[in-house]
Amino acid sequence: MKAGRLFTGIALVLITVGLLVSPRTGNAAEKIRKAMYHCDFGKAKRVDAMLRNIYNLVNYYTINNIPYDVRVVSNSACVQFMVKDRKGTKFAKKKIPAKVAKSIEERMASLVDGYNLKVEQCAITLQRTNIARSKLKPFVSVIPSGQVRVVELHDKGFAYIKVK
Repeated sequence: MKAGRLFTGIALVLITVGLLVSPRTGNAAEKIRKAMYHCDFGKAKRVDAMLRNIYNLVNYYTINNIPYDVRVVSNSACVQFMVKDRKGTKFAKKKIPAKVAKSIEERMASLVDGYNLKVEQCAITLQRTNIARSKLKPFVSVIPSGQVRVVELHDKGFAYIKVK
């Protein structure tokens, strides 16, 4: 009888230890990490820095097999980085260094294609800046309001991140 209890006790300890030290497997029951990056600024170097930060985040999650949902919510001056080209917009004359512009284009496309980044653009900003939806990059989805979307995502558990 004592041997049976001892065996049961040892088995329970081993199972508990095994559960505590088992490696991360990224199974479906694991919590999805959620983050939104709010982009309402028009400085190219800041947008580039934001995209680098997003890459660091999603790359970490990917390497460690952690499920995630990361989004960019764009409104205001950030719209200029969501269009295929700025010709015919109020941002057309703004000078962006070629190296930074190339980095933004390549990094954003890579994040969307390789890491499933979702990019959402405020319809109010499009209306106020007279930018047609057809000018947006193909992966940019239009949402009714950037500010409303930020609140909605926050209510769904998304961390709010704004790169300074």
